[in-house]
Amino acid sequence: MSTTDTEHEREAEVVPLAEFQPQDPETLERIAALSRETTHTTEAGLADLASGTVSLTKQHTPDHDTDAAGDGLVITRLDAQPGDVDDDAGADGQMAPGLRPIIPASLMDPEVWRQRRAVWTNTGLYHLTRSPVYAWRIAKVSAIGAKVGLRDAWSYLFATEYGDLTDKVRRKDAGAEHIADLRADRRKEGKARRREAVTVYAATGASTYVGALLALAEAWGVLQASPALIPLIGLLYMLGHREMIRRLPDGELYTLLDNAADQPGAPLGADSITAALRRSGLLKDGEEVSLVGPVRAVDINAAEAVMDLPGNLTINDLIKHRDKIAAAFRVQPEWLDFRTAGNPGRVRLWMTSEDPFGKGRPSPLLDAVTRGESRLDVWNTGVPVGYNRRGETIFIKLVHIMILLGGMQRTGKGMLLRSLICGLGLDPRINIRLVAGAKPGEHIGYAKVCATFFGRRPARLVALLEAWLADAYRREEYLEDQGRAKMSEADLKLFPLEVLIIDELKQYLRKGAPFAERIAELIEEASAFVGALNMTILLATQDPDANTVPRGFKSNSGARIATRTGGPTQTNAILKEGATGAGLRAHDIKPNQKGCAIVDLDGAEGELIRSFFIEDEKYDGAAPIIDAGYELRKACGRAPGTFEDPIEAQLYEETGKSSVGGGPKGSGRPGEIEGATPRVAGVFADVLKVFADAGNPERLATAEILDGLAEIDEKTWAPAALGVDEGDRRTYVTVGGTALSKAISEALDDTDRTLSPRSWSKGGRANGYYLADVRTAAGVA
Repeated sequence: MSTTDTEHEREAEVVPLAEFQPQDPETLERIAALSRETTHTTEAGLADLASGTVSLTKQHTPDHDTDAAGDGLVITRLDAQPGDVDDDAGADGQMAPGLRPIIPASLMDPEVWRQRRAVWTNTGLYHLTRSPVYAWRIAKVSAIGAKVGLRDAWSYLFATEYGDLTDKVRRKDAGAEHIADLRADRRKEGKARRREAVTVYAATGASTYVGALLALAEAWGVLQASPALIPLIGLLYMLGHREMIRRLPDGELYTLLDNAADQPGAPLGADSITAALRRSGLLKDGEEVSLVGPVRAVDINAAEAVMDLPGNLTINDLIKHRDKIAAAFRVQPEWLDFRTAGNPGRVRLWMTSEDPFGKGRPSPLLDAVTRGESRLDVWNTGVPVGYNRRGETIFIKLVHIMILLGGMQRTGKGMLLRSLICGLGLDPRINIRLVAGAKPGEHIGYAKVCATFFGRRPARLVALLEAWLADAYRREEYLEDQGRAKMSEADLKLFPLEVLIIDELKQYLRKGAPFAERIAELIEEASAFVGALNMTILLATQDPDANTVPRGFKSNSGARIATRTGGPTQTNAILKEGATGAGLRAHDIKPNQKGCAIVDLDGAEGELIRSFFIEDEKYDGAAPIIDAGYELRKACGRAPGTFEDPIEAQLYEETGKSSVGGGPKGSGRPGEIEGATPRVAGVFADVLKVFADAGNPERLATAEILDGLAEIDEKTWAPAALGVDEGDRRTYVTVGGTALSKAISEALDDTDRTLSPRSWSKGGRANGYYLADVRTAAGVA
């Protein structure tokens, strides 16, 4: 298209392409995954060097008016083609040198060459070990060749075909003169053949060769003369090979060497994959896979191949028959991995020659803390908890999801939880609230980074869940004012990510446990809507059944992790209904597979992983991580107890005790804040109210106190709440008195104060509490 001087020429403008690039991490991660997928499925398996690469960098350009254009965007063609003119070159219009590759990229890939060396080495060793078999085959075929050669030579030199013809004539009762003529013709033809030049030359050559062999054997010995037999053996083998082909059915070929790729244990390749799939019954005769690009040695003992499956075979068929394919390759099923490579018929097959989970790996958090790169972005990156069979790190993002972790005792739940808590501790934007249902001592090391931490206290867990829900309603009200549906990373300054971890959940929800129904009810209520409010619940339990995990919570859980379980029922209780049928069989994890678990994340296929290791027996390996997390929080003003915490404030208001950072001593025992005015809360506040409503008498009987408590808190102290019939007064006083003593004992835990009921006979025999004793025990005497 031509232009004229009268046409308007627009001035070139700088286009800020970087501003059009998506900034949210999810979109960037999806684009990166698509890019990697495209790269892996190219013919060479590498980025195409001739495809064009653009570098987007903002910088000030002196050639443009910075006031008008701001920061200039420089677009550089990194691999210009021959003939392209560089716009930034001089007036002479010097052409760019160009980087069009001459050598195929696959010849420059070290992973490809490593796999090729493995194939060559395997092939060489295979044929070397089978060399005796090949020697026997050569001898056998050569013997057949000698027999066939002598037979054919005799037949030619003595015209034996005339003998067959003579026999046919005799069978037809022909005259004797015909037979005599045939015999004469035979003698004449044989004599002529024996006088042919070829026959003479062959006989001369053969006799000369035999004479030379005898002379060499006489002069040098039979052993040293044996190499001279190679031409003879080669000739005899050729004759025998021709005879073997003649004996085989049409279309079949006779080969001396076996195909090393067809043998179990051969390195990955088109032949070995086809042979394995054929042995497993997935391929029919004549069908074979075709590789897309070369096979790569992605690890020392692992290789990966991208292949197109023949016919209607898909990746689902491979996954369904994983055990058979593994048997064909002579490896364990967990040593294989299948992933789609663009469509169900194109598969990325990964295989290793040794157990990928055989050796434990230390948590990368330890190395990060040692390098001083301790801060973790839990929101965008997640917490590294383990690695899959390919050696890829598995991250758990605790954002907008509920998480369930379960399995048998001593199967690795504690190590997974250890990695999660350590990772959460390295992000100051997260409030960790840790509740132990048993053995709180194993969690004491985490107290420094926990906004809330306490041991087995069912009543306090109820109070915590209620305070947690109150904070959720505050967040929901904030979103309503903002006109938004859910919170994002930008809201973390105002509303930190709340992560509530309840370990050993079964201890709280087992049949007959105090407040079990209320705890399950609150968990289900919270899990139904708090995920969108930057609030996450993680439940950890062992030996779960269908009744252990609240149904509503499981339905709303977006991440489920199962260590080894006792059977399909436990597996389905942790993961999801039908998990075992989908191949997620946590009960099949072997006892010697330490730290292994199945991670099932919504939106991704469940897979087997092994958790990272953080020492917990010889010494506290988590201490450096927790110390680094505490220093990070301290520097940001986010250390436990140094920021406004409405949840702990409500807990302290209701109970009079603080569990910030594990309580005053960091042991997981809530206690009074040192130097603060004692607060009357919990059961003491209720008992003192009963005394006040009665006019603050000197003493009250247990029955009278129970009646007053039932009016204040019917769900806890009414006869029905204690499992007693309404009319059974004596049983009610006995059971209620025991429950009251237990509640008072729990309230006084970690203090030096005590309170016990007393008996009196004046004014009627009774047991109860004196007002002065109650006030002293409450710390307000």
